[in-house]
Amino acid sequence: MDYKEINNHLNQVNKDITGMNKEIKQHQKENKQKFNDSTLTLLKLMSEDMRINNASEQSIQLALKGTYEFYKVVNKAQLPISIINSLLHPENTAQQNTSSFGTPLSEIKTQPITWLWENRIPQGKITLLEGDPGMGKSLLAIDFAAHVSTGRPMPGDSTGKIGSVILIAPEDGAADTIKPRAVAAGGDLSRILVLSTVEDLNVNDVKKLKLYQKPFSLAQNLFELEQAIIQTKAILVVLDPLTAVLGHKIDSSRDQGIREIFTPLALLAESTNCAFLVVRHLKKGSTDNLLYRGAGSIGIIAAARTCLTIFYDPADEKKRVLAVTKSNLAEPPKNLSYQVVTNQSITPHIQWLGEINLDISTLIGPGINLSFPRQEIIKALQSSQSTLDLKEIAEKNGLNYKSLRMTVSRMHEAGLIAHPFRGRYTTLEQDAESKKRLEERLKARELENEAFRKRFAPDATVTTDAKTPDSPKKATN
Repeated sequence: MDYKEINNHLNQVNKDITGMNKEIKQHQKENKQKFNDSTLTLLKLMSEDMRINNASEQSIQLALKGTYEFYKVVNKAQLPISIINSLLHPENTAQQNTSSFGTPLSEIKTQPITWLWENRIPQGKITLLEGDPGMGKSLLAIDFAAHVSTGRPMPGDSTGKIGSVILIAPEDGAADTIKPRAVAAGGDLSRILVLSTVEDLNVNDVKKLKLYQKPFSLAQNLFELEQAIIQTKAILVVLDPLTAVLGHKIDSSRDQGIREIFTPLALLAESTNCAFLVVRHLKKGSTDNLLYRGAGSIGIIAAARTCLTIFYDPADEKKRVLAVTKSNLAEPPKNLSYQVVTNQSITPHIQWLGEINLDISTLIGPGINLSFPRQEIIKALQSSQSTLDLKEIAEKNGLNYKSLRMTVSRMHEAGLIAHPFRGRYTTLEQDAESKKRLEERLKARELENEAFRKRFAPDATVTTDAKTPDSPKKATN
């Protein structure tokens, strides 16, 4: 058998193996489809039988989810999420069927905008609450919840609305943080529901199926949130912070993923006429356009109808300013001033100080969102004609040297100040001006050097006066 015959034989073997692999994959695909079909048939029968026997929606949800998870583990069943949702929420499917071609505007009843907080937090819409860490965003959210739970008017409002509040704040402990703060804010604890976790069925061990508490996720638990709103008649839902409740598979910077979350969230807010307050951080750095300051995709601010942003009060290190930086539904109201104080139990809460006559341009000017120590460091650097070391900065503003060292380092990392030499600091403007002067001196020196080289080059012509060249005299005997 020569080489050619061996090669042909091997090619035929490869073709046979490829054909067998295709048959195996086709067989596996058919088996998988059979398992999916049988799983779907079983889930449908369970859903129908349980509803015929008047089982509660919660029981049906748990039974269907548990059975599906079981078959996912045992038979590798995988059904489209739309089919699962149609089984879990048959009323939504019926509604979609009856309105599959849209609704004429003539059949839609006109409704006025209703406000939970006049011109700041609309009902049935999404509102953002933004600010840097340490600005009191979570305290503000609990303060809003306390006002709603008791019906007390919000700051600047003449009348208040009373109702239940759903608080989803997985980063704060309910017992040691949320409850004490709600008490300090004067809230009605019976009307504030904490929903940071939801029940789910653990199917990792098929022999010991049991319920467990898992973190709330907007990507998976909108139905549970809707049921909680309906049961408690909530008029405010707080999501604090957004990144903790999106779901571990959702990238907050990816616009498509964010819109897939916020579109149904906005529909839920509208269908329940419940106000949604979403808390998020601001990004590092600065920009003149506040719409781009928030962390994550631009789709987040696009989905919100209003946005509340917290700023430092430039005149008082202890005070904060709450401003409406986006308003699609009404004229922005006046800014409000507040500060964080503590009660006898050393529990922090919000103290409102009334309206403040500071416009947005003032708040976002130089030093936007700079704390008092950072502002003092900037002032010390601006007042000096040369660079300063840490000791010199401390002498100028009286700040603690140890904390000053850390603050200056962080300011440099954030790009707020310049560090041109080891141990020396200055403002960005002074550093830029210094570099400009240095460049000008270097250019001037280069021009001088070039002129010097031309003058004393070997082939250069030396002149003794303005008209006559001085040429070497011929030697005479």
